Amino acid sequence: MLVRFPLLLVVDDDPTILRSLQVNLEADGFDIMTASTAREALEKTQQKLPDLAIVDLLLPDMHGFQLCQELKRYLDLPVVLLTAVDTEESVTDGLDLYAEDYVVKPFSYRQLLARINRVLKRTRHLLPESQIVVIDKELSIDFARHVAVLNGVEIRLTPVESRLLSALARNLNRVVRDEMLLDEGWPDGEGDPCRLWVNVRRLRLKLEANPDEPKRLITARQQGYKLQAGL
Repeated sequence: MLVRFPLLLVVDDDPTILRSLQVNLEADGFDIMTASTAREALEKTQQKLPDLAIVDLLLPDMHGFQLCQELKRYLDLPVVLLTAVDTEESVTDGLDLYAEDYVVKPFSYRQLLARINRVLKRTRHLLPESQIVVIDKELSIDFARHVAVLNGVEIRLTPVESRLLSALARNLNRVVRDEMLLDEGWPDGEGDPCRLWVNVRRLRLKLEANPDEPKRLITARQQGYKLQAGL
């Protein structure tokens, strides 16, 4: 069974917090989409269904509790509230009515990560600690650790590289169109054909004996790419 990284929706109007959480959570193996308003969060969940939402209460266009209500109208979505509001009433209402956990700012990232993992484990979305996919006799990929093993040698992968390989491995020996790879590689919508080409080039440098004449990561001209097994 091939891995799918848990997709987290982070909703906060502080761009510094959004960027910090995105960088750290991606490094810890999650797919991330961000929103700075409730409206943006609702629009994005119409496009992709997250496994968990991290929601600030003090959003510019809607209170976080109201956003939780809107999300739960059509999604069975666990929520972790991340907010500077620490009144007893807010914490009690948040946990009783809207969320599985409540984290007060300023916060420890490691503590937040532990709580996210605990909620995901309870809701059965957390990935196993080790998820190794065998591509062929030479190549296997440990997506949980962001590591490819080529002829017994471990090669570190970036989160973007892991996501691209995951999409290609799910469609082994079949062409995956550029549009799908962009969606998979950059769930925040910040991907573009140039970034895709650069990351495919980096993967070839890591996985191909001769990156200029690839035999494993093949270009389907004007269509996309495919991961070729059976070498």
